[in-house]
Amino acid sequence: MPTTHPYDLVIGLDRSDRKADLHLIDTRTGTVQKQTVATSPEALHDWLVQLRRDHPQARVAICLEQPAANLIVFLQTYSWITLYPINPISLQKFREAFVTSRAKDDGKDAQYLAELLLSHPDKLKPWQPDDSHTRQLQQLVLHRRAVVDQRTGLTNRLKALLKQYFPQALDLCGEDLWRPLARAFLLKWPTLQSLKKARKESLKQFYYLQGSRSQTLIEQRLERIDKAVPLSDELALLQSYTLRVQLLCKELQLLLKTLQQFDQQIAKVFQQHTDRPIFENLQSFSGVAPVTKQSGGTCSIHRRYLCPKFLKQSFHEYAKESILHSRWAAAYYGPQRNKGCGHHTAVRALAYKWQRIIWKCWQTRTIYKEAIYEAALKKNKSPLIGLLDQIELGKSPVKSRAKKS
Repeated sequence: MPTTHPYDLVIGLDRSDRKADLHLIDTRTGTVQKQTVATSPEALHDWLVQLRRDHPQARVAICLEQPAANLIVFLQTYSWITLYPINPISLQKFREAFVTSRAKDDGKDAQYLAELLLSHPDKLKPWQPDDSHTRQLQQLVLHRRAVVDQRTGLTNRLKALLKQYFPQALDLCGEDLWRPLARAFLLKWPTLQSLKKARKESLKQFYYLQGSRSQTLIEQRLERIDKAVPLSDELALLQSYTLRVQLLCKELQLLLKTLQQFDQQIAKVFQQHTDRPIFENLQSFSGVAPVTKQSGGTCSIHRRYLCPKFLKQSFHEYAKESILHSRWAAAYYGPQRNKGCGHHTAVRALAYKWQRIIWKCWQTRTIYKEAIYEAALKKNKSPLIGLLDQIELGKSPVKSRAKKS
Protein backbone atom coordinates (compact mmCIF):
# COMPACT_ATOMS: atom_id res chain seq x y z
CA MET A 1 0.00 0.00 0.00
CA PRO A 2 1.69 3.23 -1.13
CA THR A 3 2.13 5.95 1.47
CA THR A 4 3.48 9.46 1.75
CA HIS A 5 3.99 9.20 5.52
CA PRO A 6 7.36 10.57 6.68
CA TYR A 7 8.05 7.37 8.66
CA ASP A 8 8.04 3.71 7.69
CA LEU A 9 7.39 2.52 11.23
CA VAL A 10 5.21 4.39 13.74
CA ILE A 11 5.38 3.05 17.29
CA GLY A 12 3.25 3.96 20.28
CA LEU A 13 4.92 3.26 23.63
CA ASP A 14 3.13 3.32 26.98
CA ARG A 15 5.34 2.46 29.95
CA SER A 16 4.55 1.42 33.49
CA ASP A 17 6.99 0.48 36.25
CA ARG A 18 7.37 -3.13 35.10
CA LYS A 19 6.51 -3.23 31.41
CA ALA A 20 6.21 -1.22 28.22
CA ASP A 21 3.28 -1.79 25.86
CA LEU A 22 4.15 -1.25 22.21
CA HIS A 23 1.91 -0.74 19.19
CA LEU A 24 3.77 -0.87 15.85
CA ILE A 25 2.22 0.31 12.59
CA ASP A 26 4.06 -0.28 9.31
CA THR A 27 2.94 2.63 7.14
CA ARG A 28 4.23 0.87 4.01
CA THR A 29 2.05 -2.20 4.37
CA GLY A 30 -0.53 -1.19 6.96
CA THR A 31 0.33 -4.15 9.17
CA VAL A 32 -0.03 -3.79 12.94
CA GLN A 33 1.96 -5.55 15.63
CA LYS A 34 1.55 -5.47 19.42
CA GLN A 35 4.34 -6.24 21.85
CA THR A 36 5.12 -6.09 25.54
CA VAL A 37 8.67 -5.80 26.86
CA ALA A 38 10.20 -5.29 30.28
CA THR A 39 11.29 -1.74 31.14
CA SER A 40 14.82 -2.61 32.18
CA PRO A 41 17.52 -0.96 30.02
CA GLU A 42 18.73 -4.41 28.95
CA ALA A 43 15.29 -5.54 27.79
CA LEU A 44 14.62 -2.30 25.90
CA HIS A 45 18.04 -2.48 24.27
CA ASP A 46 17.44 -6.07 23.11
CA TRP A 47 14.07 -5.05 21.65
CA LEU A 48 15.60 -2.11 19.77
CA VAL A 49 18.44 -4.25 18.41
CA GLN A 50 15.95 -6.80 17.10
CA LEU A 51 13.75 -4.04 15.67
CA ARG A 52 16.70 -2.69 13.71
CA ARG A 53 17.57 -6.13 12.43
CA ASP A 54 14.01 -6.65 11.21
CA HIS A 55 13.84 -3.17 9.61
CA PRO A 56 17.44 -2.15 8.83
CA GLN A 57 16.58 0.84 6.61
CA ALA A 58 13.24 1.89 8.06
CA ARG A 59 12.50 5.43 9.20
CA VAL A 60 11.27 4.88 12.76
CA ALA A 61 9.30 7.23 15.02
CA ILE A 62 8.25 6.49 18.61
CA CYS A 63 5.40 8.38 20.23
CA LEU A 64 5.34 8.35 24.05
CA GLU A 65 3.56 10.18 26.84
CA GLN A 66 5.31 12.78 28.98
CA PRO A 67 6.85 12.94 31.49
CA ALA A 68 9.35 10.36 30.31
CA ALA A 69 12.69 12.04 30.95
CA ASN A 70 14.65 8.88 31.73
CA LEU A 71 13.15 7.02 28.78
CA ILE A 72 13.95 9.88 26.41
CA VAL A 73 17.52 10.01 27.70
CA PHE A 74 17.80 6.29 26.99
CA LEU A 75 16.19 6.36 23.54
CA GLN A 76 18.06 9.43 22.30
CA THR A 77 21.25 7.37 22.01
CA TYR A 78 19.65 5.45 19.11
CA SER A 79 20.15 7.95 16.31
CA TRP A 80 17.86 6.16 13.86
CA ILE A 81 14.80 6.86 16.06
CA THR A 82 12.77 10.09 16.05
CA LEU A 83 10.95 10.74 19.32
CA TYR A 84 7.59 12.44 19.77
CA PRO A 85 6.82 13.19 23.45
CA ILE A 86 3.10 13.89 23.85
CA ASN A 87 1.44 16.00 26.52
CA PRO A 88 -0.80 13.78 28.70
CA ILE A 89 -3.72 16.15 28.06
CA SER A 90 -3.36 15.60 24.30
CA LEU A 91 -3.44 11.85 24.75
CA GLN A 92 -6.39 12.11 27.12
CA LYS A 93 -8.46 14.16 24.66
CA PHE A 94 -7.59 11.81 21.80
CA ARG A 95 -8.60 8.80 23.93
CA GLU A 96 -11.89 10.40 25.00
CA ALA A 97 -12.84 10.87 21.35
CA PHE A 98 -13.19 7.08 21.14
CA VAL A 99 -13.80 6.03 24.76
CA THR A 100 -16.56 8.14 26.27
CA SER A 101 -16.48 6.10 29.49
CA ARG A 102 -12.89 7.38 30.05
CA ALA A 103 -11.71 3.82 30.69
CA LYS A 104 -7.92 3.57 30.52
CA ASP A 105 -5.71 0.67 29.41
CA ASP A 106 -1.95 0.68 28.81
CA GLY A 107 -2.18 -1.39 25.64
CA LYS A 108 -4.91 0.86 24.25
CA ASP A 109 -2.90 3.98 25.15
CA ALA A 110 0.03 2.62 23.15
CA GLN A 111 -2.38 2.16 20.23
CA TYR A 112 -3.74 5.70 20.56
CA LEU A 113 -0.22 7.13 20.70
CA ALA A 114 0.70 5.31 17.49
CA GLU A 115 -2.53 6.35 15.74
CA LEU A 116 -2.09 9.96 16.87
CA LEU A 117 1.33 10.13 15.23
CA LEU A 118 0.12 8.14 12.21
CA SER A 119 -2.73 10.59 11.58
CA HIS A 120 -1.07 13.90 12.49
CA PRO A 121 2.71 13.80 11.87
CA ASP A 122 2.62 17.37 10.52
CA LYS A 123 0.99 18.77 13.67
CA LEU A 124 3.24 17.08 16.24
CA LYS A 125 6.74 18.30 17.03
CA PRO A 126 9.63 15.85 17.17
CA TRP A 127 11.84 16.04 20.22
CA GLN A 128 15.05 17.99 19.70
CA PRO A 129 17.81 17.54 22.32
CA ASP A 130 19.26 20.68 23.88
CA ASP A 131 22.99 21.28 23.90
CA SER A 132 25.00 19.54 26.62
CA HIS A 133 25.34 22.63 28.85
CA THR A 134 21.60 23.31 28.74
CA ARG A 135 20.79 19.69 29.57
CA GLN A 136 23.27 19.76 32.43
CA LEU A 137 21.73 22.97 33.80
CA GLN A 138 18.23 21.52 33.52
CA GLN A 139 19.20 18.49 35.57
CA LEU A 140 21.06 20.51 38.19
CA VAL A 141 18.17 22.96 38.61
CA LEU A 142 15.64 20.12 38.69
CA HIS A 143 17.42 18.30 41.49
CA ARG A 144 18.24 21.49 43.37
CA ARG A 145 14.53 22.30 43.41
CA ALA A 146 13.85 18.83 44.85
CA VAL A 147 16.39 19.48 47.61
CA VAL A 148 14.72 22.83 48.37
CA ASP A 149 11.38 21.03 48.67
CA GLN A 150 13.05 18.57 51.03
CA ARG A 151 14.34 21.50 53.08
CA THR A 152 10.81 22.87 53.31
CA GLY A 153 9.55 19.51 54.54
CA LEU A 154 12.22 19.27 57.24
CA THR A 155 11.54 22.86 58.32
CA ASN A 156 7.82 22.19 58.65
CA ARG A 157 8.49 19.10 60.76
CA LEU A 158 10.86 21.09 62.97
CA LYS A 159 8.28 23.82 63.42
CA ALA A 160 5.60 21.28 64.34
CA LEU A 161 7.82 19.73 67.01
CA LEU A 162 8.74 23.08 68.56
CA LYS A 163 5.08 24.06 68.82
CA GLN A 164 4.51 21.03 71.04
CA TYR A 165 7.15 21.71 73.67
CA PHE A 166 9.17 24.90 72.97
CA PRO A 167 6.97 27.40 71.05
CA GLN A 168 9.09 30.38 72.19
CA ALA A 169 11.86 29.15 69.87
CA LEU A 170 9.76 30.14 66.85
CA ASP A 171 10.25 33.81 67.85
CA LEU A 172 13.79 33.48 69.16
CA CYS A 173 15.22 31.65 66.12
CA GLY A 174 14.06 34.02 63.40
CA GLU A 175 11.58 33.45 60.59
CA ASP A 176 13.37 30.63 58.73
CA LEU A 177 14.25 27.63 60.88
CA TRP A 178 16.61 26.25 58.21
CA ARG A 179 18.99 29.21 58.50
CA PRO A 180 22.30 28.90 60.41
CA LEU A 181 21.08 31.03 63.34
CA ALA A 182 18.09 28.79 64.05
CA ARG A 183 20.04 25.56 63.67
CA ALA A 184 22.88 26.76 65.91
CA PHE A 185 20.36 28.03 68.48
CA LEU A 186 18.50 24.72 68.73
CA LEU A 187 21.67 22.64 68.82
CA LYS A 188 22.94 24.79 71.70
CA TRP A 189 19.66 25.32 73.57
CA PRO A 190 17.09 22.68 72.50
CA THR A 191 14.78 23.43 75.45
CA LEU A 192 13.55 26.55 77.22
CA GLN A 193 15.02 25.19 80.45
CA SER A 194 18.54 25.05 79.00
CA LEU A 195 18.08 28.47 77.43
CA LYS A 196 17.09 30.16 80.69
CA LYS A 197 20.33 28.94 82.28
CA ALA A 198 22.44 30.86 79.75
CA ARG A 199 23.94 34.22 80.77
CA LYS A 200 22.69 37.34 79.00
CA GLU A 201 26.17 38.14 77.74
CA SER A 202 26.43 34.68 76.20
CA LEU A 203 23.09 35.16 74.45
CA LYS A 204 24.09 38.60 73.13
CA GLN A 205 27.37 37.23 71.83
CA PHE A 206 25.58 34.32 70.17
CA TYR A 207 23.18 36.55 68.25
CA TYR A 208 25.98 38.92 67.29
CA LEU A 209 28.19 36.13 65.93
CA GLN A 210 25.23 34.70 63.99
CA GLY A 211 24.72 38.01 62.18
CA SER A 212 21.74 39.28 64.18
CA ARG A 213 23.20 42.58 65.39
CA SER A 214 20.18 44.80 65.96
CA GLN A 215 20.44 45.85 69.59
CA THR A 216 16.72 46.52 69.74
CA LEU A 217 15.89 43.03 68.46
CA ILE A 218 18.41 41.40 70.79
CA GLU A 219 16.92 43.21 73.81
CA GLN A 220 13.43 42.16 72.77
CA ARG A 221 14.55 38.54 72.56
CA LEU A 222 16.28 38.69 75.94
CA GLU A 223 13.12 40.09 77.51
CA ARG A 224 11.10 37.34 75.82
CA ILE A 225 13.43 34.71 77.30
CA ASP A 226 13.29 36.25 80.75
CA LYS A 227 9.46 36.17 80.83
CA ALA A 228 9.07 32.80 79.10
CA VAL A 229 7.25 29.97 80.88
CA PRO A 230 7.86 26.35 79.79
CA LEU A 231 4.97 24.20 78.54
CA SER A 232 6.29 21.25 80.54
CA ASP A 233 9.11 20.30 82.90
CA GLU A 234 8.69 16.57 82.33
CA LEU A 235 12.20 15.24 81.70
CA ALA A 236 11.21 12.27 79.51
CA LEU A 237 9.19 14.53 77.21
CA LEU A 238 11.98 17.12 76.90
CA GLN A 239 14.63 14.49 76.20
CA SER A 240 12.53 12.87 73.48
CA TYR A 241 11.78 16.12 71.70
CA THR A 242 15.40 17.25 72.03
CA LEU A 243 16.68 14.16 70.21
CA ARG A 244 14.27 14.65 67.31
CA VAL A 245 14.79 18.40 67.02
CA GLN A 246 18.56 18.12 67.01
CA LEU A 247 18.38 15.30 64.44
CA LEU A 248 16.38 17.58 62.13
CA CYS A 249 18.90 20.40 62.67
CA LYS A 250 21.76 18.09 61.67
CA GLU A 251 19.82 16.90 58.62
CA LEU A 252 19.28 20.52 57.62
CA GLN A 253 23.00 21.20 58.00
CA LEU A 254 23.85 18.37 55.61
CA LEU A 255 21.09 19.36 53.22
CA LEU A 256 22.29 22.98 53.04
CA LYS A 257 25.82 21.80 52.25
CA THR A 258 24.35 19.86 49.34
CA LEU A 259 22.46 22.98 48.21
CA GLN A 260 25.73 24.93 48.22
CA GLN A 261 27.31 22.24 46.05
CA PHE A 262 24.39 22.49 43.62
CA ASP A 263 24.77 26.28 43.50
CA GLN A 264 28.49 25.96 42.78
CA GLN A 265 27.93 23.45 39.99
CA ILE A 266 25.11 25.50 38.47
CA ALA A 267 27.28 28.63 38.49
CA LYS A 268 30.18 26.74 36.93
CA VAL A 269 28.11 25.24 34.11
CA PHE A 270 26.26 28.51 33.53
CA GLN A 271 29.54 30.34 33.04
CA GLN A 272 30.27 27.96 30.15
CA HIS A 273 26.86 28.41 28.50
CA THR A 274 26.94 30.24 25.16
CA ASP A 275 23.83 32.28 26.03
CA ARG A 276 25.06 33.33 29.48
CA PRO A 277 25.62 37.04 28.61
CA ILE A 278 22.01 37.32 27.45
CA PHE A 279 20.20 35.41 30.17
CA GLU A 280 22.48 35.79 33.23
CA ASN A 281 19.78 34.76 35.76
CA LEU A 282 17.25 33.37 33.28
CA GLN A 283 17.60 29.98 31.60
CA SER A 284 14.15 29.74 30.11
CA PHE A 285 10.69 31.19 30.16
CA SER A 286 7.19 29.73 30.34
CA GLY A 287 3.44 30.26 30.41
CA VAL A 288 3.08 33.93 31.29
CA ALA A 289 0.84 34.70 28.31
CA PRO A 290 -2.89 34.65 29.18
CA VAL A 291 -5.43 32.22 27.71
CA THR A 292 -8.42 33.48 25.69
CA LYS A 293 -11.67 31.49 25.65
CA GLN A 294 -14.30 32.47 23.10
CA SER A 295 -17.58 30.75 22.36
CA GLY A 296 -20.43 32.49 20.58
CA GLY A 297 -20.80 35.95 22.05
CA THR A 298 -18.83 35.10 25.21
CA CYS A 299 -15.15 35.88 25.54
CA SER A 300 -13.03 35.55 28.67
CA ILE A 301 -9.32 35.90 29.41
CA HIS A 302 -7.58 34.23 32.36
CA ARG A 303 -4.13 33.25 33.48
CA ARG A 304 -2.53 30.09 32.11
CA TYR A 305 -2.80 27.05 34.39
CA LEU A 306 -1.19 24.26 32.35
CA CYS A 307 2.46 25.27 32.20
CA PRO A 308 5.77 24.56 33.94
CA LYS A 309 4.97 26.22 37.26
CA PHE A 310 8.57 26.67 38.41
CA LEU A 311 9.64 28.46 35.21
CA LYS A 312 6.54 30.60 35.21
CA GLN A 313 7.19 31.63 38.82
CA SER A 314 10.83 32.41 37.99
CA PHE A 315 9.79 34.83 35.25
CA HIS A 316 7.08 36.30 37.46
CA GLU A 317 9.63 37.05 40.18
CA TYR A 318 12.06 38.45 37.62
CA ALA A 319 9.43 40.89 36.33
CA LYS A 320 8.54 41.96 39.86
CA GLU A 321 12.21 42.61 40.69
CA SER A 322 12.72 44.55 37.43
CA ILE A 323 10.34 47.24 38.71
CA LEU A 324 13.09 48.36 41.10
CA HIS A 325 15.78 48.56 38.43
CA SER A 326 14.08 49.48 35.14
CA ARG A 327 12.34 52.81 34.58
CA TRP A 328 10.11 51.58 31.78
CA ALA A 329 9.12 48.47 33.80
CA ALA A 330 8.05 50.62 36.76
CA ALA A 331 6.27 53.00 34.39
CA TYR A 332 4.41 50.07 32.83
CA TYR A 333 3.41 48.56 36.18
CA GLY A 334 1.79 51.75 37.55
CA PRO A 335 -0.82 52.29 34.80
CA GLN A 336 -1.73 48.60 34.92
CA ARG A 337 -2.65 48.98 38.58
CA ASN A 338 -4.40 52.30 37.98
CA LYS A 339 -6.77 50.74 35.46
CA GLY A 340 -7.86 48.13 38.02
CA CYS A 341 -5.48 45.20 37.56
CA GLY A 342 -4.37 43.34 40.65
CA HIS A 343 -0.70 43.21 41.60
CA HIS A 344 -0.02 39.73 40.17
CA THR A 345 -1.99 40.47 37.00
CA ALA A 346 0.11 43.59 36.42
CA VAL A 347 3.34 41.67 37.07
CA ARG A 348 2.30 38.91 34.64
CA ALA A 349 1.59 41.52 31.98
CA LEU A 350 5.05 42.98 32.55
CA ALA A 351 6.61 39.50 32.47
CA TYR A 352 4.93 38.92 29.10
CA LYS A 353 6.68 42.00 27.71
CA TRP A 354 10.02 40.88 29.18
CA GLN A 355 9.61 37.51 27.51
CA ARG A 356 9.36 39.06 24.08
CA ILE A 357 12.34 41.33 24.75
CA ILE A 358 14.58 38.53 25.98
CA TRP A 359 13.44 36.22 23.18
CA LYS A 360 14.49 38.82 20.64
CA CYS A 361 17.82 39.34 22.40
CA TRP A 362 18.35 35.59 22.40
CA GLN A 363 17.58 35.18 18.71
CA THR A 364 19.80 38.10 17.65
CA ARG A 365 22.54 37.28 20.21
CA THR A 366 22.25 40.84 21.53
CA ILE A 367 22.73 41.86 25.16
CA TYR A 368 19.81 43.87 26.53
CA LYS A 369 20.51 47.55 27.20
CA GLU A 370 18.00 49.78 28.94
CA ALA A 371 19.00 52.93 27.01
CA ILE A 372 18.39 51.23 23.64
CA TYR A 373 14.96 50.05 24.70
CA GLU A 374 13.98 53.47 26.04
CA ALA A 375 15.10 55.00 22.73
CA ALA A 376 12.86 52.53 20.89
CA LEU A 377 9.92 53.51 23.12
CA LYS A 378 10.56 57.17 22.35
CA LYS A 379 10.78 56.49 18.61
CA ASN A 380 7.46 54.63 18.70
CA LYS A 381 5.88 57.42 20.79
CA SER A 382 5.03 55.09 23.64
CA PRO A 383 2.93 56.66 26.44
CA LEU A 384 5.49 55.24 28.89
CA ILE A 385 8.01 57.91 27.85
CA GLY A 386 6.06 60.63 29.66
CA LEU A 387 6.25 58.63 32.89
CA LEU A 388 9.97 57.77 32.92
CA ASP A 389 11.10 61.00 34.62
CA GLN A 390 8.67 60.33 37.46
CA ILE A 391 10.29 56.99 38.31
CA GLU A 392 12.68 56.73 41.25
CA LEU A 393 14.80 53.63 40.78
CA GLY A 394 15.17 51.42 43.82
CA LYS A 395 11.84 52.57 45.25
CA SER A 396 9.14 49.93 45.04
CA PRO A 397 5.81 51.19 43.66
CA VAL A 398 4.25 48.09 45.20
CA LYS A 399 5.07 49.24 48.74
CA SER A 400 4.16 52.83 47.90
CA ARG A 401 0.68 51.78 46.84
CA ALA A 402 0.31 49.67 49.99
CA LYS A 403 1.16 52.68 52.20
CA LYS A 404 -1.35 54.87 50.36
CA SER A 405 -4.00 52.21 50.84
